Amino acid sequence: GSLFFWDDQTEKLIPRAAKGLKSETLEQMQSSAENGTVGWVLATGLPAIVHNVRDEPNVARWITDAEGIQSFMHIPIKIEDAIYGVFNVDYLEPRGFGTEEQRLFTALAQRAAIAIEQAQLQDQAQQAAVFEERQRLARDLHDAVTQTLFSASIIAEVIPRLWEKDPEIGLSRLEILRELTKGALAEMRTLLIELRPTAIAEADLGELMRQLAESTTGRARIPVDLQVEGECDFTPEVKVVLYRIAQEALNNIAKHAKASRAAIRLVCEEQTVELTIEDDGIGFDLDSVPPDHLGLGIMRERAESIGAELAIESEQSEGSRITLTWTW
Repeated sequence: GSLFFWDDQTEKLIPRAAKGLKSETLEQMQSSAENGTVGWVLATGLPAIVHNVRDEPNVARWITDAEGIQSFMHIPIKIEDAIYGVFNVDYLEPRGFGTEEQRLFTALAQRAAIAIEQAQLQDQAQQAAVFEERQRLARDLHDAVTQTLFSASIIAEVIPRLWEKDPEIGLSRLEILRELTKGALAEMRTLLIELRPTAIAEADLGELMRQLAESTTGRARIPVDLQVEGECDFTPEVKVVLYRIAQEALNNIAKHAKASRAAIRLVCEEQTVELTIEDDGIGFDLDSVPPDHLGLGIMRERAESIGAELAIESEQSEGSRITLTWTW
């Protein structure tokens, strides 16, 4: 037997799976929509049953003679009205095909059609996810980097005039300009990491935290203090969890906290790692915030995925603190 799928580029049926056929035969088995009994199946969408190949003039005798095939059945693989391939059952002697046998082979072809349809749906879902991710990155690029660079360009234009009037004011604006450009650069590196997720596993965790801190400072004008202690060399899975939780926490601070400062502290000891992200913002009431709000549910799920504990502390007007503790 064999399984053929239609290839739009070559406009031919291409063998994808076979059993009992010679490899040299398979290499040459490609059918167009006009050829033989297979072409008739493609044209009509109906099964083709041949009880004896010697009685059927449209049979590809170079295949049947080489393989000793005496009878066969071709069943279309259909999804709604579209034909995606042909399922072939071959026999080495002339024979009839009973009703039950025809039902069985038709059911097998339908299973192949279902598998193709599921694969198509999965591919469509992946394409939609890629498109949505690109849209998100485009929004991030516009909301963060573009606006930061625009602010930097405005400050750069006025610095010469400010410097002439008051060098101290000009110097302070230079410091702001430095922070903005550092933040934009860090934000760009963060976006590049999003385009190549394996980069998180490959990069140094302390460097990743520094980029998050600098991008938050550049984007939200919130100074972020960073402390990294110890050798933080973990498996890619753990590294991704630590990075994503810090990223989500800093995003919350930038969007909602109205903080004047924030801090990241990463302490890596022999068998324990502790990650703390805190701010001095307006805080929130833990009892009144839904579990899935502010990304809290996602952060908890990420922590649970590596067996870590996540503590969230916050009071109104007292800031917030998120602490992840992982022991191995």
